[in-house]
Amino acid sequence: MPAHKDVSVPEIDGRESFDALVRKLSVHFIQHIDAPHTFEDLRNVLYAKTLKPLVMYLVDEVRHPAIVCALLALKWHFAAVETGDDRGISDTRGLACELVAWRFVTHLTEGEAIDLLCYELPSPSKHDNQQEHPNGATGLDGVDEAIVTSERTPLLDDTAVLDQSFADDDTRSHSPDDTTSFVSNFAGLNALEIAAVSEAKKFLSQRAIQRIIDGIWKGDIVFWETMNQHSKKEAKIYNKHKSDPFCRLRVPLYSKVFEVLFFAVWLVLYYTVLVQKPIHHVSTSEVLLYVWLTSFAYNELAEFWDAGTKLYATDFWSLWDLGIIATGLAFFVTRMVGLAKHDGKLIDTAFDILSIEALFLVPRICSLLSLHPYFGTLLPCLKEMTKDFIKFLGLVAILYAGFDTTFIFLARGTFSVSKMNWILIKVFFGSSYLGFDIAEEISPVLGPPLMFILTKVLDHAREEYLSV
Repeated sequence: MPAHKDVSVPEIDGRESFDALVRKLSVHFIQHIDAPHTFEDLRNVLYAKTLKPLVMYLVDEVRHPAIVCALLALKWHFAAVETGDDRGISDTRGLACELVAWRFVTHLTEGEAIDLLCYELPSPSKHDNQQEHPNGATGLDGVDEAIVTSERTPLLDDTAVLDQSFADDDTRSHSPDDTTSFVSNFAGLNALEIAAVSEAKKFLSQRAIQRIIDGIWKGDIVFWETMNQHSKKEAKIYNKHKSDPFCRLRVPLYSKVFEVLFFAVWLVLYYTVLVQKPIHHVSTSEVLLYVWLTSFAYNELAEFWDAGTKLYATDFWSLWDLGIIATGLAFFVTRMVGLAKHDGKLIDTAFDILSIEALFLVPRICSLLSLHPYFGTLLPCLKEMTKDFIKFLGLVAILYAGFDTTFIFLARGTFSVSKMNWILIKVFFGSSYLGFDIAEEISPVLGPPLMFILTKVLDHAREEYLSV
């Protein structure tokens, strides 16, 4: 390894494949980060001694268009291998990757920063006809082909601990080995998208990065200049004299405005159909509702196809969108079958299903509040609360299954299975007094103490979950 100000740094010549680049960078972080630290400790204590030499080496001597992508992919890798006692160290190494990527970007010009942050990793299957990356201060002719060369290894499980590349135990257990295909994981994503997938929040929150993101959001930085089939996707500063006016429809801010209008009309159609409830015919508003649902489903499919599974899954609202589509499809199928069979009961069921759509459609409007800075900061809180609630429901379901089995067999001959299930559901949702009223009927000996244990477990279920 070459030395940069008395600190060894990986030797990068700019012609490495993406996976080889990630492996070289990983050695530096594993060798120099051997204890847990906070992000502030890394910035104020360790940066000058161990990380700054790497940053300056990358700035002064490395010309690889995927360098930021590699650092953020490595952040994802360290998050994937964190286990047991090494969890804090892996977290620290991931934060160090974010810190190096951020400080590296601050040394670039605006044009260089745009090129590196918006550089998309090519797909391994396209390396035969891969076009050259635009040559500039940070790009090299023909480097794209080198990036995808030998990137044909199978994708490993995200959480696998890869341990065949380096000699010492610590490096061997935390470094990606020669069979790891990072380019397969992140093909088609740029550095900003990889940061989102790897949850590099420290990196994304820095002012230098936010300036680029804000430029993309407002359309000051564009990826397309024309709408014709020969146009090439390339990030650049917007020039109104060269760009096709219709390309402005791709600007995220304008797309969000259209989304607001789309959902406003959709809600009007939704409530109109529910209020009218046409039983024996399909009204005009219902036809329009189907049109809106179909266009929404098509747009979701296009987003999934564009972003890929990993990036699509990072969007909290994607789950709500799938719920909207699934409920709408269930309504449509039930409604059409009911009309075909002239079955009034089935048609009523269809409209009952449509009423459930509000559980997904109305909260989905909250995503539009992200346009406002105040609500935008609260939405991540909603995301974490929802995830925590789902985990909590899993714990409750396990408890319910255990007590339900016990009480069903204790109450044989006294209560039916369905009756016992309904009683326990009421108890689980707070009607503990009901459980004590029938506890002796369930079992004179075991009924009251088991019901007492159940209510106490429910009272402290959340605290028990958080303490695990």
